[in-house]
Amino acid sequence: MSDLSDQIVIRKLNNKEEMLLAFDIVKQRYNHLDLEKYNQQLSEMISMNDFKMVAAFLGDKIVGVAGYWILRMLYCGKYIQVSSFIVNEESRGFGIGKKILAEVEKIGKDLSCEKIVLDSYTENKKSHSLYYRSGFHIRGFHFMKDI
Repeated sequence: MSDLSDQIVIRKLNNKEEMLLAFDIVKQRYNHLDLEKYNQQLSEMISMNDFKMVAAFLGDKIVGVAGYWILRMLYCGKYIQVSSFIVNEESRGFGIGKKILAEVEKIGKDLSCEKIVLDSYTENKKSHSLYYRSGFHIRGFHFMKDI
């Protein structure tokens, strides 16, 4: 297990073209997306919120990703919001998610963020144990309504 984790390298995806390389991983979670829609949504997220991504590489292959942006809210100050945090299904359980979260935390600290915030589906219980082990706690509910 640690042998695979030792081979993982976390790198920033510095532009949309690099983020497009993560499509196969992103598609595992968001199977409604096709490449064209993913490309369009990345463009909007980058222009609206300065969206960025980090990726876990095993050699040349991306085995995990997390998107993020920096925001500020009255209740928690400046924070780094994690979005689309996905580890390749075949690569789970090898510490990749932990390495990605550590990199996001480092980025947040470097940018003077006070918190890391992420949402997780209630049914995604396997990810919850990672978040608890990484020092996260449940602060409240995330409500959503279609309009």
